[in-house]
Amino acid sequence: MTVHSKNEALMCKVFPSSLGSVAIRWFNGLKTNFIDSYKRLTQAFGSRFVTNSIAPRPLSALELGWATYCPRDPQNPPPKEYHTCLGDLYTMAWMEDSGIHNPRTETLEQQYKLVRTNCNIFEDINNNLDRSSHVMQYGDIGLSQANLSFYIGANSTDTFVDQSKDYLWSPSQTINQRDADLVHFWDKFEKAPKGSPRKVEARKQFVEAMSYRMHVDSSVRLTGELLFGIVKSDEMLNTVQPTGQPLVDDWDCLKAMVRTFETHCGSLSQYGMKHMRSFANICNARIKRDQMDAASTQVCVSVPSGHYSSLENGFSA
Repeated sequence: MTVHSKNEALMCKVFPSSLGSVAIRWFNGLKTNFIDSYKRLTQAFGSRFVTNSIAPRPLSALELGWATYCPRDPQNPPPKEYHTCLGDLYTMAWMEDSGIHNPRTETLEQQYKLVRTNCNIFEDINNNLDRSSHVMQYGDIGLSQANLSFYIGANSTDTFVDQSKDYLWSPSQTINQRDADLVHFWDKFEKAPKGSPRKVEARKQFVEAMSYRMHVDSSVRLTGELLFGIVKSDEMLNTVQPTGQPLVDDWDCLKAMVRTFETHCGSLSQYGMKHMRSFANICNARIKRDQMDAASTQVCVSVPSGHYSSLENGFSA
């Protein structure tokens, strides 16, 4: 292959010999004249099987996700036998578009615009900028004119709605993804028969979750106060790095600080991930691991047990 790496025609002919059964079906289904170079071929292959990089996605990990189709949603609740939210705002918009529009005619660009609009519609309804997912595109934007079927296939027996009309569902309620477990426990509690073991257990789970959240919040706050002092702690823990700078200067330090804290204070859990910036700032302030160990030992006099224990859940970093 390296001998002929500059012979694009030959490289394109040899390329299929390296593909498995699924990939070769994709290759054989490429439209005539869609691929005009070996670079284009490898980009298309990478987008389809490696990163799908042209697909729309939420802006970044710094933005919250929003759960939808949740219990007690007045317009779009899940089936009554379910006690959980069925999906997040972005994923549901993407899945719904993929299911109702013809992938043979809809392009990636059209889908991106529809999904982006639908993820922002909650912002328009409720005038709440913090409850929308800001969908972005990444990768080779030139691929956006390709049809969806090029990536997800198409069933010739399916029927689809008019492409010119917007049939996407409009969310009436979104729930912070970190609160989805509370919604689950509370819905179980309300639906369980009065005085039943199920009601007692659901209430116990809800109270435990709320109590542990308070434990995580207070533990991080007190640890910061021991490391930086009461006056400067809040500022130090919530500092945002300048634009273009990474979250933390030393990623190994971040992992060490999180593990040290969790060893003494228990798992951060999904909820506690919101404090990751605080641990990054502790590293950026050049706090040593032994200082973190001493502070978290003083804050958490006993290690949480059960599913909140880092021994059972493992470490978050």
